[in-house]
Amino acid sequence: MKVSEAWLREWINTPLTLDVIADKLTMSGCEVEAREKVATDFTGIVVGHVLEREKHPDADKLSVCKVDNGRGEILQIVCGAQNVRAGLKAPLALIGANLPLPDGSILKIKKGKLRGIESFGMLCSSTELGMSDKSDGLLELPADAPVGADIRDYLKLNDEVIELAITANRGDCMSMVGVARETALLLDVPLTPPITQVQAVTGSASFAVSIAAVEACPRYAGRVIRNVNPQAPTPIWMQETLRRAGIRSISALVDVTNYILLELGQPMHAFDLDKLQGAIDVRYARDGESLAMLDGQTVSLRSDTLVIADQAGAVAMAGIMGGEPTSVTSQTQHLFLESAHFRPAKIMGKARSYGLQTDSSARFERGVDPSLPVQAMERATQLIVEICGGEVCPIVDTLADASVLEPKTINLRPNRIQRVLGITMDEATVEGVLQRLHCEFSKTADGWLVKAPLARFD
Repeated sequence: MKVSEAWLREWINTPLTLDVIADKLTMSGCEVEAREKVATDFTGIVVGHVLEREKHPDADKLSVCKVDNGRGEILQIVCGAQNVRAGLKAPLALIGANLPLPDGSILKIKKGKLRGIESFGMLCSSTELGMSDKSDGLLELPADAPVGADIRDYLKLNDEVIELAITANRGDCMSMVGVARETALLLDVPLTPPITQVQAVTGSASFAVSIAAVEACPRYAGRVIRNVNPQAPTPIWMQETLRRAGIRSISALVDVTNYILLELGQPMHAFDLDKLQGAIDVRYARDGESLAMLDGQTVSLRSDTLVIADQAGAVAMAGIMGGEPTSVTSQTQHLFLESAHFRPAKIMGKARSYGLQTDSSARFERGVDPSLPVQAMERATQLIVEICGGEVCPIVDTLADASVLEPKTINLRPNRIQRVLGITMDEATVEGVLQRLHCEFSKTADGWLVKAPLARFD
């Protein structure tokens, strides 16, 4: 699990350094395996605006551009990127800028000549800023990016990512809310999660859902969102959040579901509503049934594999990966959003048995909070409407086995705490820890009766 320091500090307010936070997390069992800056220590790079682009007279692969640096100057820049064009906003390295290179040396930007044409700076890719290992051209910035703004400030690149080794019993820490909750507990500071703004229901469309395999899928929530704009760009803040977590931005509709997976730990999937045939059924695969997966391969399903199916056949491998035929594309107009709970034992090992390993399966195998599906649906709806618009229809929440929402109870005794930990803790300390763990508890004659949070499968 990769965690951005800047994102973590949006959830918790502490003056403590990342060194202290990382040490606390490691000592609690969430080992910090690595730390990495989100960009190199470059200087002198601003948001540039390409005003004109012409072909270089003596080089087929070079362009001569007029670029506004936002500081009262229009600079001539020679550029070899294929995506350079008039109107583009991209990082602009001014004369005097320093760009660290992979070998440890520094590239200092100077006035130069390329095939006889003077160039007064350089337009940059994400690779040249140390933000990625490879790129297909210039880093394209949003149309509203302020020309002349320091790129470090604009993209909030003074940030560091810590990589946590999450053990199999701590699936709750495979999300920002989980890591923030753990950090808040360790530091004894308040947790301030983002506020979900529930969107008004403006449509009445729904899509029927049944659950044949109740023992494997006790809860399945679905929602139709109509008339979305599938070509709306993903906001730069979301692209950056995904990148820092190691997830590539694909499209706004897909990016939102990946963002929810990171933020709340609830895997979701978006189907193209127009590609679904008949009602959804959560069932086991039929022998010989096949599914064309999103990663391009077609798998032959076994009868012990849980699937999401419509009336024509399997459309997703439950808790693992969706199918390509019903996936959202740049032409999608209407969505069916899925947010379900699958029992860990029914997902465990299935992805590996097919040669797969996904962010979704990694979470469902460890256990995902069964109270999350509707919360995640509301949060995803908020982001989709903000970015892509759409007509919001009611959530259909199918709770086939309500026992999944019953918390486990633990009889906690002071003498047991002393035997296990080797120390004595007073009542106020114990109850303070339980409160910060979000446990419900009541006093008993010999200690406390504690209801464990649904997120804690350990």
